[in-house]
Amino acid sequence: MILITAIAVAFGARTVNLDPHAHSTHPAPSGTTIAMIDPNVTETASVIAVAPTATETLPPTATLAPTLSPTATLVPTEPPTPTEVVHPTVPPSGNDTESVIFERGTSATKQIAFTFDAGEGPGYVSQILDLLAKYGVHASFGVTGAWAEQNPALVKRMVDEGHLVFNHTENHKSFTGYSPGTEPLTEQERSDEITQANAAIEAASGVTTQPFFRFPYNDYDEQALILLKQLGYDYTLGYTCDTQAWNGNTADEIIQLCGPDAPKAGPGGIILMHVVQEQDFLALEPLIQAYLAAGYQIVSMDVMIGS
Repeated sequence: MILITAIAVAFGARTVNLDPHAHSTHPAPSGTTIAMIDPNVTETASVIAVAPTATETLPPTATLAPTLSPTATLVPTEPPTPTEVVHPTVPPSGNDTESVIFERGTSATKQIAFTFDAGEGPGYVSQILDLLAKYGVHASFGVTGAWAEQNPALVKRMVDEGHLVFNHTENHKSFTGYSPGTEPLTEQERSDEITQANAAIEAASGVTTQPFFRFPYNDYDEQALILLKQLGYDYTLGYTCDTQAWNGNTADEIIQLCGPDAPKAGPGGIILMHVVQEQDFLALEPLIQAYLAAGYQIVSMDVMIGS
């Protein structure tokens, strides 16, 4: 069973944070509610929109002390053989008007999804792909169009090795302007951010990003969801566990926060990481090992939604 998020009727710019423990200290817009899937229940509940989750634009991790060399043993002697993957046919979202937020898979299936946002530099993508190939598992990458233009070979490799690449806009601009304190994008600007990103990713990989999208900063309003649906994006991808490497979490803390026994992870969990964050990369292999040892399937988002 697919659990989806129905969006409430309030119009006007507002910000939604899919992680209730987000790092932002901005107050949430008042008087706005959305229908959101609670990770601990299987029915939709109404909650107050809270502050957004920061993404690629937050401080770099250069000041974080690494606990091991991220590339010491992870460069393969030969490029990994492309994985033959049959991606499932994803069912319609069931909403004819708006893109719906998919925040958690079914708790009846022991599946976990690792998602990586990419918007500022190659980061640890090559090493991440090496690790995923080592364990024979697949992940999902939210790529901006600008990133795809700068790193086409990496985008092609993601697709060739069976991973899902989804639309994360062209330039990672906030649709509502709430998180960075900028002006909201116009309808045309929003459309350009979506369509230009897809064009760049498709040029690099030969694959469209439809029907999967993730908002920069988790900033959106109802008009943005309506526009996404019109452009062929049935699903807006959320997450259950933000590793918060951007906020100084170490690899050990990330493993505790997003491991198999953590409330924010577990069956149907979706883990948010960033390709430029060293501590995310250092936590990845122990997390993969822990989930596999616990009997989980590590799947891409289309597999989770299509299951």
